[in-house]
Amino acid sequence: MQTAEKTEAVVPEASVNPLSAWLFFRRNLSRTAPVALVIVLSVVLIGTVVTIIRSIDLTVLTVYGYNRYFLVAVPRDGERIAPEMEKVIRSEPLAKEIYRISVCFTNIRTIFGKFPFVLFGLTQEDMPKVLKLVRMRVVEGRLPREGEAACALSVGIARNRGLKIGDVVLAPGIEDSFAPVPVKLVGLLDGENWFAVIPKEFVQKNYFPPLEEIVVAAPTPELQPELDRRLGEAIDKRQVRLFTYGQLVRELRSSLSNLYLIMNIVIAIVVLVIAIMMGMLSNIFFMQRLPEFALLAAMGYTRGMLLWRVVRETALLVTIGWTVGILLSMGILWGLYWWLFEPRGMLLQPMDWQAYRYTIPVPIAVLLFAAMSVGPRLLTLDPVLVIERKV
Repeated sequence: MQTAEKTEAVVPEASVNPLSAWLFFRRNLSRTAPVALVIVLSVVLIGTVVTIIRSIDLTVLTVYGYNRYFLVAVPRDGERIAPEMEKVIRSEPLAKEIYRISVCFTNIRTIFGKFPFVLFGLTQEDMPKVLKLVRMRVVEGRLPREGEAACALSVGIARNRGLKIGDVVLAPGIEDSFAPVPVKLVGLLDGENWFAVIPKEFVQKNYFPPLEEIVVAAPTPELQPELDRRLGEAIDKRQVRLFTYGQLVRELRSSLSNLYLIMNIVIAIVVLVIAIMMGMLSNIFFMQRLPEFALLAAMGYTRGMLLWRVVRETALLVTIGWTVGILLSMGILWGLYWWLFEPRGMLLQPMDWQAYRYTIPVPIAVLLFAAMSVGPRLLTLDPVLVIERKV
């Protein structure tokens, strides 16, 4: 009997703990839900915008990802690299594979407009070797034959351009295309990168001037940065320009630095506005709850305990809002990816955790501003005056 009586006495007391962070939410859902919704929308705004902006970075690194496996040496003062410079390249111990190429260009569609893409002009002998080097393979159709007005593209490029086997990729009538005759798609490639090949003989014959570049690959991709560095120090840059993956990343970061700066400023403004608004709402809610806090203080709860309750309530609110906002952002981005980006062959990463890191200041700032706005008033609260309705 004593055990049962104790159980009956303890359970109701625990279920209505006046310091429970859930208590105010359960009893005032009409007040807390709109506030949580504001946090959700701010997280969705920041998460989706940053992810879409970061797709620019993703697009460039994917489009030129093949550069991880080799560097390209381009002549500055002629149609071919000077013999003495080629000798320097071939004498490099890390230069395991060397190919002579000629290139032409097509365009792909991106979220920020048209973007040039390189078609590597290779001989029949070199095509399979270079495809193996960049981790690509033919999955449909075939490789173009010697001198043929044809090309093979990655599946991603074909989807981006809306092309299929037999379609014309380059032609005199296509804007931004400098091919003097129609060039058809005869093969689709798939693998780790985006890549495109065309017969070197066709490029040399139909494009002016008939430039010839050199592709240089290290024994392994891990050694490629070291090869890039060593050739960068050995080559006379007045005669040869080197295109490397490291250079690509540096130029990309430099080009996007101002865009990211503007993005950071906008995010900071959004976070500041949301935090100030939430601080004001917390202060209003506190004034509406003065009798509640005064009664708890009169019952013996310390001001520190009451302040800790406010902090826990706010922390619970922002945690729920942030979590729902992240999940909603992912849902929106996955929808955009499957219905808009993927069918058009454009790149987007809905699970870009680097982008979602930009949303973390939202809950932190809201929690700090709420504590700063309510804390001083709570610590100076006089329960007697409140109960006597003098405050």
